[in-house]
Amino acid sequence: MFDNPKRRYFHSCLNADSYDRQQFEQLLKIAPKLQKIETRGEEIFPGYVNLMGDQWSALYKTSPEFNPEADSRAAAHRPLIQKMMASEEYQKLRGQTMLDDFSSAIGTVSMSEKIIEYIEERQKQDEQAKKMLEQQKEMQKQLQQNQQAMDKRDMQGKQPTKQQEQKAQSLAEQLGQLEQQMGQQLADGMDMSQMVSQIAQDARDAKESMENLMAGTQAGSGHSEMQKIPLRQQLALAEVLKHNETVKKVAEWAGRFKAIARKKQKSKHVFSVEREGIIHGDDPELLLPTELAMLKNPATKLDFYRRFTEKETLQYAPQGKDAAGKGPIVLCLDKSGSMVRMKEQAAGFALAIAMIAKRQHRDFAYIPFDDDVGGTMTFHRGKIPVRDMLEIATEFMNGGTNFEEPLHEAIRVMEKQSRFKNADVVFVTDGCAQVSDGFIADYHAKKKKLDFKCMGCVLGSGQSEQLELEKFADEWFSATNLVEAAENSAVFEI
Repeated sequence: MFDNPKRRYFHSCLNADSYDRQQFEQLLKIAPKLQKIETRGEEIFPGYVNLMGDQWSALYKTSPEFNPEADSRAAAHRPLIQKMMASEEYQKLRGQTMLDDFSSAIGTVSMSEKIIEYIEERQKQDEQAKKMLEQQKEMQKQLQQNQQAMDKRDMQGKQPTKQQEQKAQSLAEQLGQLEQQMGQQLADGMDMSQMVSQIAQDARDAKESMENLMAGTQAGSGHSEMQKIPLRQQLALAEVLKHNETVKKVAEWAGRFKAIARKKQKSKHVFSVEREGIIHGDDPELLLPTELAMLKNPATKLDFYRRFTEKETLQYAPQGKDAAGKGPIVLCLDKSGSMVRMKEQAAGFALAIAMIAKRQHRDFAYIPFDDDVGGTMTFHRGKIPVRDMLEIATEFMNGGTNFEEPLHEAIRVMEKQSRFKNADVVFVTDGCAQVSDGFIADYHAKKKKLDFKCMGCVLGSGQSEQLELEKFADEWFSATNLVEAAENSAVFEI
């Protein structure tokens, strides 16, 4: 019988059950990249979707094993799966992919693409391989025609003729033998160890970039943040990170800046502890060592969880506003032409500021500017959707520099949305622009009314830039680049 059209992954050489098949078919539905690979693969290796399904199964399942009673149609790709699973590199790769939806999907994409490339190259160079493929396609065509004839008789209430049954059996046996021979030849010529090593690297790179981009409150939190977005979006974002070098660099910078921000915030909490004492609460970063000891002790673990959920665990009290929550953060970030040298840094810096807002449950406004204001974005408690992360990562304005327009915009946001009053405004620039006396007078009147503070950062050492910032910033500092600004200033301590 031919494949059920509603079930593409049908012939498995592994112990894949109906649940495994449903899982893979669901993955196919949500992953356009896998769909394209399937279409391309079927043109050069009919039944390629079965190979893809078993690749995924071998990477995802806890105990993938070969099924001695597997359908004969699985014989074509069995040698390839056998060679993959026999490699030492595969066992290492499984440490990344087992029961991990994202890594196993990325591994399947990478492996499927590389096998297609290998088959295509092999068929160009090997006339026999090309001839065997043509034979395979012709046999499948004949088998399909014979099956259609049998189905037609069945619809008419007639039994298939003996000749039809014999022909179907003969073609199926010949096809199975040919496919097994093809699969074995491909496996014999393939450097599977090198291929699996590259796949492992691809999976690591994809996950690291994703976690850098998504990371939040604590070190290692990128994985948990990833789990909060659907797998469909995870895979789509992974494709962007793989093929868009700018976004990939932004992810790397975001990871670096977020690590600095976490260290700065942690140091600030340690300092504040010495000033404010101990309270009850449920902040895991402020728990007393005695509470952490109770968490690790099996005899007291349940009691710890009970008290933690009831906000009754003992923790250090953060200083000042930290205990009651701070106001929102408004970032005015220079995206003018002179910033092109650090555009990826700037985007990573913005995402790190957003992480601080999210950590402290503060609303966040992002205002990019050059000689005008770009697309202002506001986020509730610093939670940035994936599409907006990508926009921040790829947007670049490339014009001149104007200080008044972004400050006007910051005030407009605070006036229009009451939740943005009492904000901390961070103003970052590497340029210089004049601010008029009339603007400054109006700015300070509104600043008093809206009760916000402004921290300025000059990238470079120009005296004129510093003098202009002094007119509207409560405090300012200079740095040669954003890394120095993050490490040596109070910008990540807001």
